Amino acid sequence: MQSYRLLLLPFFILVVSFTILYPNFADRTLKLVVREDVYSLSEADQKALVSGLFDRWEKDYGKSSGWTIEPNGTLPPKENPFYIVNGRFITSAKINQISQENQNLVNESKNKLEPTWIENMIRGGKSLSIKLGLDLQGGMRVVLKGDFEDYTTKLRDLYAKEIAELNLTVNNPATKPEEKEKAQNRLSEIESSFDLSPMRKIVELEKAKMIIDNRLTTQNLTEPQVRIQKEQDAIEVSLPGVSNSAAILEILQNTETVEYRLEEPNPFTYKNIIGDSERRMMDLGQREKTDIFLFQELVKNKAGKKAQDEFLAGLEKKYNIPKDYKVYAMWARGNSAKSTLLPRSFVVLERKIALSGNDMTNAQPSYNSNSYGWMVSFTLTPNGAEKFFDLTSENRGRNLAIVWGDKVISNPVINDPIAGGRAEISGSFSEQEAIRLANVISEGALPIPLSVLEMRFIGPTLGIESIEVGVKAVAIGFFLVMMYMIFYYRLGGFIADLSLLVNIIILAALLTLMDFTLTLPGIAGIILTAGMAVDANVIIYERIREEIEEGRALSVAVTRGFENAFWTIMDANVTTLIAGILMIRLGNGPIKGFAITLCWGIVTTLFTSLFLSRLFMELTVNRMGVHHLNLRPFFYGKKEGKHA
Repeated sequence: MQSYRLLLLPFFILVVSFTILYPNFADRTLKLVVREDVYSLSEADQKALVSGLFDRWEKDYGKSSGWTIEPNGTLPPKENPFYIVNGRFITSAKINQISQENQNLVNESKNKLEPTWIENMIRGGKSLSIKLGLDLQGGMRVVLKGDFEDYTTKLRDLYAKEIAELNLTVNNPATKPEEKEKAQNRLSEIESSFDLSPMRKIVELEKAKMIIDNRLTTQNLTEPQVRIQKEQDAIEVSLPGVSNSAAILEILQNTETVEYRLEEPNPFTYKNIIGDSERRMMDLGQREKTDIFLFQELVKNKAGKKAQDEFLAGLEKKYNIPKDYKVYAMWARGNSAKSTLLPRSFVVLERKIALSGNDMTNAQPSYNSNSYGWMVSFTLTPNGAEKFFDLTSENRGRNLAIVWGDKVISNPVINDPIAGGRAEISGSFSEQEAIRLANVISEGALPIPLSVLEMRFIGPTLGIESIEVGVKAVAIGFFLVMMYMIFYYRLGGFIADLSLLVNIIILAALLTLMDFTLTLPGIAGIILTAGMAVDANVIIYERIREEIEEGRALSVAVTRGFENAFWTIMDANVTTLIAGILMIRLGNGPIKGFAITLCWGIVTTLFTSLFLSRLFMELTVNRMGVHHLNLRPFFYGKKEGKHA
């Protein structure tokens, strides 16, 4: 370890670390996209929205940040509908605050923080900024309650076909006793699945939690935290620094499923009854009293799912639809491809589900050049492929409706059996709808509907105070430790301080590269890392001092001091590392954040204390002509090591 060439390794690591950390201190560019509908408002309304933004800019957004915004004080032109913000330390929490407080002006889902050239080079445009937790930068916290009544209803629809077949077996006098017993046992087993015990609810919430985790992973969020609240049958989601809360909330609540259901057989008796009633009202010039018009009004007025379900259930009673069938709305666009997707007519489908989303996988959206629209192709599971072949073989000539959520989007006629395990769904899809439908099939739908029990937007004010306190604590702690080391170990203390700075820089770069979310417990882990790094140097210097006091040459004392301290430091750090790994595996939230910084801090501490400090010390003693090394405080004696 007495070669200058060994300096190339820490020098290379430092260069890489500074490169990774550069985006945290660089000037950034943020595009704040203006909503399209703003340009259709009156001039007075536009001025009110713009003045609201710039009043807040003067009082808050740009007051202490030093950011610039263009155009300043006016609405950007329609051909370039965005404001350009330039400055340092543009956090996603601040973007979120601007979006939330200017919702009628800014389209939060399209706001974009432009990547730096380093982010483009290393991560293909993905952020390399240090991510801050909910306690540091604000964000959104939402609690979603599981609707287990609706879940039970869906479950009964799923098993409806099997229950009907089993009841036929049980009630058939010709059935053998052993077959009746088997069918009765299966019926009891299915009925027991409708009984939702507390443990069963936890299982379903765990499934929903896993799907939410998967959905959020694709949204480039800063390590969202998803937890189950057992006492409320709910799921809590904390989203630090989320910058598109409306879109994220829709993703969280999306319980849409994709199902195949058979339409009632030709001649569509019940569908025609509803259709005849609609036509009579139209002939009387009372279109506004037709059922389809009333249902469209519910949709346009954004009535909830419960109101829509009650309306459709009312139609079933009004037209005496048998309990084995269910009324759905057929959704489509108007004559224009850009027209709104709305319910256009009613269809009557079998209540039992012929094929569920669990039988589908690997969905991909694609553009259909023949119909000039988007479609979704997917693969069926082996069991699904077999069921689909039997379904299409036994029901030639019947319509097979595709139900997305509660919308019938297509009901093609079954002409021939379909084998091969691949199928496609075509309808009046836009590109975004096709992508969303493909995601529902691929990721799986939530097993239970979720409603918002509580939602809070946490502003960054508390976060800024926490950051300031945390930074002060770290800075003061480092300063005191570094001064103490220099005071106590003199030149040795300066070398230890240099290694400590390198340690923190490497640790920060590692956490950034891992997309780690820094919280207050994480800052505590970094402070503990600094203490442990200094502790390792203390052990090494005490060993070196012992060797010096025994009269050994300085170069020998340094070498033996590091060698004798090696296993002591390794044992102490490895046992702490084991505890940290267990905290990562078994802990959650703040505990996990603390443990991650602690574990990686141990790794960087071992590198800087056992390799880097030794390299600096040996270069100082053997190459830089230092002949005396005093490892005593200034007030202590003059016992020092010398070259032989």
